[in-house]
Amino acid sequence: MKGLGSEENSWYLSALRTLRSSCRFYDVHVHPYEILFDRFSYDSDYSNPLLLNLPGKSYTAPSLSRFQFPETAEFNDEPHSQQLRDISVMLLRRVYGSVGEQVIADQMNLSAVDQVLLLPAAPDSSDATPFDNRMRWVKTLYGNQEKFWIAGCIPPSISGEEIRQCAANQQQQYGIKALKCHPVVSGIDLGTTKRKEWLEMMLLACHELKLPLLIHGGRNNPYWGGSRGNFGSIGHLKEINFSLSQHPVILAHAGFHRCSIQEIKQEGLPILKKMLKSHANLYIDVSGIGFEPMKLVLQSVESERIIFGSDALYVPQWEAVTMTMHALKELGMQWEESFVQLASINPKMIIFKDQEPC
Repeated sequence: MKGLGSEENSWYLSALRTLRSSCRFYDVHVHPYEILFDRFSYDSDYSNPLLLNLPGKSYTAPSLSRFQFPETAEFNDEPHSQQLRDISVMLLRRVYGSVGEQVIADQMNLSAVDQVLLLPAAPDSSDATPFDNRMRWVKTLYGNQEKFWIAGCIPPSISGEEIRQCAANQQQQYGIKALKCHPVVSGIDLGTTKRKEWLEMMLLACHELKLPLLIHGGRNNPYWGGSRGNFGSIGHLKEINFSLSQHPVILAHAGFHRCSIQEIKQEGLPILKKMLKSHANLYIDVSGIGFEPMKLVLQSVESERIIFGSDALYVPQWEAVTMTMHALKELGMQWEESFVQLASINPKMIIFKDQEPC
């Protein structure tokens, strides 16, 4: 199993800090809280207003260590037991034991990242009022706009005709810089005509409001069971007319979250290439996929259409940074120049347009 030791990680990040003297680096895929189940309630840390902890938890700043690259495997969408779901939530309590500006800022400092896009997600049970409360919480908790930009999300109970107004309200109240759509978490089956039309109305709203759209692509954790894991599959996404918006659409995880290398090679990449050719406004991020799938994507898709994303905090941000740089190096690319393209030039052009140029 491949991986990187702490010395190798330090070497990559040292090189990145040297580049940082002339470039800003961005991460377009960071989650401000645990979105899969969204069950956690935090207590204030009165000694640090930039930090919230789960009851009984304390915060430890991240540090470099050895890590192994995530392996690809054969996945299925069979239902899992309630016990396994509960175990999953317990494990996620370790990952999201603390949240807030301090947590993400420490990840960014370690990773040599200057600014991130935070991606809240509306659960399937959510309607406008509870999700407004969640957005207000995120805006308050991550108020430093020099480091944190926030995306909005449309609750699944909102009708297609209400999407534009809902997005406009979030733009006005919370200063959102993009919209996020997570078909699995929000229970949006893009294999149905109704939800396909719903997403296309979101694209029209993004066009009118000049908002980029980030959409989860691929499967997700199978704890919902049945076919829900395929709600955002690339097979469904290929039927969407992303050109309805003239503003960027970013396909998260390159459309391949939890897809095997065989699926990506045989079905996924041919579909993705056709989608990129058909829609000039379509891009991908490389968050949340294994090392070998990432290499396959990096060598198959032109670099101008790829953006760096980490999927933090599900993945430590520094691990995603160094794994991406190592993948570029293993492919024989000019890895420093290539990473600048993915993590500085492209996100600056596509998302962070108000920032100073590299």
